[in-house]
Amino acid sequence: MRRRGLVAWTILTSALVAVAVWTVLGPPDHSGGPRLSSRDRTSTDTISASINPN
Repeated sequence: MRRRGLVAWTILTSALVAVAVWTVLGPPDHSGGPRLSSRDRTSTDTISASINPN
């Protein structure tokens, strides 16, 4: 029973911290979706250059 209380306290505390940070800093400003390095041309060029230096 003690472990269940600790888990609940941890989850509630994490949620409270997340809400506080969201309130202070505001929502993240994402344009579109997440940036995937596999779709980013500059990172693909960098990876290709490191694999094939010639």
